Amino acid sequence: MTTHSDSPATVAHIEIAPGELTHITGAVIVGAHDGHVRVTGTVELSDVMPRMVSVETEAGTLYLDQDLPVTIVNPTLQSSEDRDDIEGLAHTVGLLKAS
Repeated sequence: MTTHSDSPATVAHIEIAPGELTHITGAVIVGAHDGHVRVTGTVELSDVMPRMVSVETEAGTLYLDQDLPVTIVNPTLQSSEDRDDIEGLAHTVGLLKAS
């Protein structure tokens, strides 16, 4: 997994190889204009499009080049209870105190 030089706990987005999405349940992919889409199904090499990874998302199937990194929301910022992303980020960076 490739991360930025900052501590992984404080970096909002990280880059990974598309194939690594198979190991991150509910990963959230970040688009070029900061749009987000959650991975909801299988992640596998495509039989239809060579050298592409087929990723089932809440918006449909994405085909990602297996050699190009994809940006995702840092999984350490997502709580195990899957609460709102902004609240989770605020807790992680210490803006909100634990109740």
